Amino acid sequence: MQQKLVISGYGWLAGYLGDALKQHMPIVGTTRSSEKRTALSQQGINAVQFALGDDTAELCTHLSNATFVINIPPGRRNTDLDAFTEKMYALIDDAIASNVAHIVFISTTSVYGDSTDNTLDETAPLSPETASAKAHVAIEQYLSEQVGLLSSRTKLTCVRLAGLVGPDRHPAKSLSGRTVSMGNKRVNLVHVTDVVAALTKIITLPSDKRLYHLCSANHPKRGEYYTRAATAFAIPEPVFSDTNSPACGKVIDASASWASLGITPSFNDPYTMF
Repeated sequence: MQQKLVISGYGWLAGYLGDALKQHMPIVGTTRSSEKRTALSQQGINAVQFALGDDTAELCTHLSNATFVINIPPGRRNTDLDAFTEKMYALIDDAIASNVAHIVFISTTSVYGDSTDNTLDETAPLSPETASAKAHVAIEQYLSEQVGLLSSRTKLTCVRLAGLVGPDRHPAKSLSGRTVSMGNKRVNLVHVTDVVAALTKIITLPSDKRLYHLCSANHPKRGEYYTRAATAFAIPEPVFSDTNSPACGKVIDASASWASLGITPSFNDPYTMF
């Protein structure tokens, strides 16, 4: 049987992943918009109109023996994270009941919080501070519990992403011209090209490893990095305070994950991302 990929939350990252894999396997993608459903269909994606909390009946017809990538962030304006989390639980329950083969949950390195200067590998304790980070931790834990009950049927992989950068997306553009504090805080970024390479490996050659960090190896200070990025993009530079202070903030160590995947990131230094 040909492997099938279902992506719930067919947004920016999913577009890159789908482009990489649609010639190799059938892909089903969900979108909340009827217009985008039509656009995805024209791109060779079997599109299902679905918003979190909707009836999952149509979506679940595609999940049996499929790899299911769940990439539904709560959104910055979502103030009801309890409702979001409960709806995610329901989606997970329905996916498992549909005999999904492999769930890949796209999580975030914000689960470690920002009040640490430590270097954090996959074994580091979690310390979520924002509502969104707490929701991601709860969903990760729920997945582990549910899949643990059905370990012979469903495989689980959680992928914690650092800040995502791509050819059409860079945080320097949103910081342009602003006055920003903590220029000495370390940067944790990952390029979409490397994320797609990792997800392709996880999807096509799944292993027993349940957790991956995806982040570049170098962690410059924000004040130095985003000032240089603004120059490269020919946009107004942000003005940072404290850039000359000693570096602080967490360092996401993804070296074990890249090694496990057999991948050397193409963008292992954030200075190559612009």
